[in-house]
Order: sequence, then C-alpha cells, then structure tokens
Amino acid sequence: MAKKKEADFFELIQKEANFTNELTLRVKELFGEFEKDSNFSGLNEKLEEIHKLEHQGDEVHAEIVAELNSAFITPIDREDIFYVSANINRLTNAIENVAFRLWMFNIKELRADAHAFIELIVKCSEKIVEIMADFKNFKKSKTLPEIIHQAYDYENDGDRIYRNAVRDLFETEKDPIEVQKWREFYHDMEKCFDACSDLAGSVERAALKNS
Repeated sequence: MAKKKEADFFELIQKEANFTNELTLRVKELFGEFEKDSNFSGLNEKLEEIHKLEHQGDEVHAEIVAELNSAFITPIDREDIFYVSANINRLTNAIENVAFRLWMFNIKELRADAHAFIELIVKCSEKIVEIMADFKNFKKSKTLPEIIHQAYDYENDGDRIYRNAVRDLFETEKDPIEVQKWREFYHDMEKCFDACSDLAGSVERAALKNS
C-alpha cells in the first residue's frame, strides 16, 4: 500500500492566500464596472464569480484543517498553522462581503472615497501573498519582518481613510438613508484592513514562536 504523501502546509496556505488575492482583484474589477454603470447587467454574474473564489478558499481551509487532524508531525505548531489559515479565511470573507454590499444596500453611485478603500484593500491582499511566500522560510528570511510591518502600516492608512470618509459623509450627505448605508459600507471596508493586520500578526507570532 502506497504511503500517503505528507501535506505541504506552507504550500496550502499560499494557495489559500492566492484565492484571496484573486477574489480581491475581481472585487476591484466590480468597482470599476459599477462606476461606469451602476445598473450594469453583469452584477449578479460578477458576484457569483467572487463567491465561487471565496468557496474555493473555504475548501483549501477545510483541507488544511483535515490535514492538521491527521498529520503526525507538522512543520510548526498545529495551532499556528490553523490560526494563519483561519485568518486568511476571515480576510477573504470580509472582502467578499464588501462586494455583496453593493447589491444588498442597493447602492446607485459610488462615493469618490470608495476607490481609496478598494485600492488599499488590493494592496493588503497583495502584501499577504508576499508574506505567505516568505513564511515558509521564516527562520532564514531577512525580509519577513519588514513586509509584515508594511501590512500593519496599511491598517493605519486604512484607519485614516475610514475616519476621513465618515467625516466627509456626515458633512456632505443630507439623505439619512444614504448616511446609514454608507456608514455601514465604510465600516465593512475598514474591517478588511483589520483582518489583514490580524493575519500579518498571526504570521509574526508563529514565526517568533517557532524560531
């Protein structure tokens, strides 16, 4: 009987992060299409594509959990692998939620500062891919601490964008329904920055703990 091939947890984590990044780029495309025409006919199709990517990421997370349960030895502590994967999953869900808010809130026109949010969310996602690519070499890497702290900086940038956007919303928007929906929408986008920072932190803790 052939021996089962041992799981490469770092490769699986990288794969999960790649789905997150691909999903994020699709959300950026959606924002671009929405800006051209908020009634464009492909909205539901785009959302379905985004949801499929989220589901693929879920499947990788489930695979990681299953492999953790059956593995005799893991390259780093099981709980560290689990928390990193779970935080990737959390980030993916947060970004998917941003896309679906366009439909759920029946948004008719994007406010100007929405673009600053999505551009920074893309930067966060790309930085996470970079972090995961270096994670497997954490004991020897000279760059991992720096790129982790770049992710922390993105959270600070996101907080600033969020505060300014909410202030501008209350200064310029007179329709209370629009204020309510955009305040929630901004908060949902801000959650992506928190999730990115938490994910970077889980990698930093795992690297320090297992060095």
